[in-house]
Amino acid sequence: RKGTKGELLHPLFAVEKVEVRGATPALTRQIDAVVKPFRGRSLVGLNKTRVEQAILAIPEVKTAQVDRAFPNTLRVVVAREHPVAVLRRGGDAWVIASSGKVVRTLRHGRGQDLPRVWVPASVAVRIGNTLADSGARAAIGVLVALQGPGHSIKPSSVVARGGDLTLKLGSSTELRFGEASDVALKLAVAEKILPGIAAPPAGSIAYLDVSVPDRAVGGTELKSNQGG
Repeated sequence: RKGTKGELLHPLFAVEKVEVRGATPALTRQIDAVVKPFRGRSLVGLNKTRVEQAILAIPEVKTAQVDRAFPNTLRVVVAREHPVAVLRRGGDAWVIASSGKVVRTLRHGRGQDLPRVWVPASVAVRIGNTLADSGARAAIGVLVALQGPGHSIKPSSVVARGGDLTLKLGSSTELRFGEASDVALKLAVAEKILPGIAAPPAGSIAYLDVSVPDRAVGGTELKSNQGG
């Protein structure tokens, strides 16, 4: 018998079951919804590329591989985007992957374990797209580098402003990074000097400026002098 647009259906090999691997329960439900139109179609004539492209349109999916498991199972293996930060633009918040892709809107009270990346109100954000803003991309790049082995710096937030990055280390210390160049060198210098920086007096903040890594400068200043 024939289905939509004359497609030949083979009842013995019709898709009846979908197995999803590598996904959370919530993501599995999204994938099930995406592949629902393919249920009942023949595994023999199934366009795997088309199914994979439909799954890849889900923002949280980084890679997708579809295989036939005869007689009636469609097997889906996905790799998820790796969350690396929460993008903050005023009162709005989104989860950002290490690839720079905007994965989803952040619900209130979630994502507390991820550092914040603060960007101006002018930055365009669209779920499923990769951030175009150079400052935000630079911040993500530094955060990804910090996830590598051997790094001890754990920023609570990163401010991207005028092409320069400032990493907030808790409430009383800043790492002034400058441009996102010589990242490995700047991190090495910072991780050598930061443990020796004394706690600042009340109402002040300690800072280390590694924007010129061979002339790193540290000190303290009043929080009111930071200009917001």
